Amino acid sequence: MLTDVSVDSLYELTEKDAHKSLYLAVIIQALLDITKPEVEGEDNEIKIQRDQAHAWVFASVGVTCDDFETVCHYAGLEPQKVRSFACEVIVSGDVENVRRRFSSIIY
Repeated sequence: MLTDVSVDSLYELTEKDAHKSLYLAVIIQALLDITKPEVEGEDNEIKIQRDQAHAWVFASVGVTCDDFETVCHYAGLEPQKVRSFACEVIVSGDVENVRRRFSSIIY
């Protein structure tokens, strides 16, 4: 699992390619959006972003699926592995730790 991943290793993963890094950041942002904890009284925009990110990552057919797979390929990642990782994060119970690590990478 990627919970032990560092900023340096993610940058190495993209082979220090700015384009790959950009696409990787898009994927990480989607994972952050998916795993954002629900808060009572949260803004509807946050709910929409969470739902859209979930739909984007887990779509199995159509344009949304094609877009996700294209972004993964440009990032140098296998779409199914990203989906599996997203599932692991969601069910792991360690969402907060993973979110903190991802946030430190892209912000």
